[in-house]
Amino acid sequence: MSRSLVVLALVAGSAAADPYRWPLDGGTVTAYYDHGNTTDWRCQSHTYSGHRGTDVGVPRQTQVYAALGGWVKHRTDGFGDGYLGSTDGGGFGNLAAIFHGDGDETIYAHMSAGSGIPALGATVACGAPVGRSGTSGNSSGPHLHFETRVGVSETGSYYSGAADDPYAGECGGPISYWRDQGTGMPSTSCGGPPPPVDDAAFVADVTIPDGTEVVAGTTFVKIWRLRNSGTSSWSDGYTLEHVDGPAFGANAVAIAAAAPGDEVEVALTMTAAGEGTQRSSWQVARDGAGFGQVVWTEVVVVAAPSNDADGDGVGPGQDCDDDDATIFPGAEERCDGVDGDCDGAGDDGLVRACCDGTATCSGGAWGACSVPCEEDPDGAASAGCDAGGGEHTSGAIVLALLVLAAVPAIRRASARSGSRSA
Repeated sequence: MSRSLVVLALVAGSAAADPYRWPLDGGTVTAYYDHGNTTDWRCQSHTYSGHRGTDVGVPRQTQVYAALGGWVKHRTDGFGDGYLGSTDGGGFGNLAAIFHGDGDETIYAHMSAGSGIPALGATVACGAPVGRSGTSGNSSGPHLHFETRVGVSETGSYYSGAADDPYAGECGGPISYWRDQGTGMPSTSCGGPPPPVDDAAFVADVTIPDGTEVVAGTTFVKIWRLRNSGTSSWSDGYTLEHVDGPAFGANAVAIAAAAPGDEVEVALTMTAAGEGTQRSSWQVARDGAGFGQVVWTEVVVVAAPSNDADGDGVGPGQDCDDDDATIFPGAEERCDGVDGDCDGAGDDGLVRACCDGTATCSGGAWGACSVPCEEDPDGAASAGCDAGGGEHTSGAIVLALLVLAAVPAIRRASARSGSRSA
């Protein structure tokens, strides 16, 4: 069965959507599910041709547990040790098949006779004992054959439907049936939601696409758009960390909060160094531990730009407006709605002093002052406070302006009295 059909089956019912626990307290996987050409879920060959389950090597009489709650749809018991080619129990020897609802079933095979396999029709909970390991049936040594099946008929044969791989991976399916798959040895816990999974995916280069020419010693702002492709929410402790190549003077930066599926932009201010093609690689991390896709900026560092239309010393790949010599990386930002320093953010939330507070630039215009300007008894704003939250004017300047304004009147009064000014 294709994995896309499996996804539909899982969505259909709540029982089937519950994840599985590992059916043992340990063990070593000796063979995974075969996806063809002896390829397992990791795109390796830790399997054998046609294998439809997960074989786990454990000593005889190792306790086996139900991976999920359900009822015993089929069981066989009483067979002794088997051998390769044995047909005891249909080749499974002593087994329990537990039906979980919505066509989902798990099989526990090659167990020891008389080791506590539940009765036919019995209800079992996740983590309940279902027998002990052995080597009955078509088996060459003690192990547990654990098999997951989908599309099983609730009233028909326990071996209806089709086997499916419980592991998700590049060569497996897009979903994992395990509560916590880990690196191949899943969690043994039952109940509660599965633990959140950290993952990150590259979406796009917002600035400085690969191959951009940058001038040695100049700054540039690299911005990536990333997607939270995991099940955890990014919050405090999530950063973008340097993993390989030159860091170009950049340090780890915090990543904006993002729920699963959200996209965020992450920016680093870098200074071009070296010569020729240089690649700087970075990765999202949680408390310093990297996860998800590695992203990079790959630039060509040169002594002088091969093209520079506005003559500001920065080429078009690095210069966000190569027709305006006042706009280039590192230029002074103005409150005009234009990204003057090519950092991907116009006006950059500029702040200036006003009255006794500050005003912030937004949308190319200064906002109101954070501290209301004092008014005189006639309702007019006091000196130094304009309606738009203008910059603060000091008291000394105000006094000087008042004196200058009074000079003409003083001179006129002096002329009428016949006095001379010194």
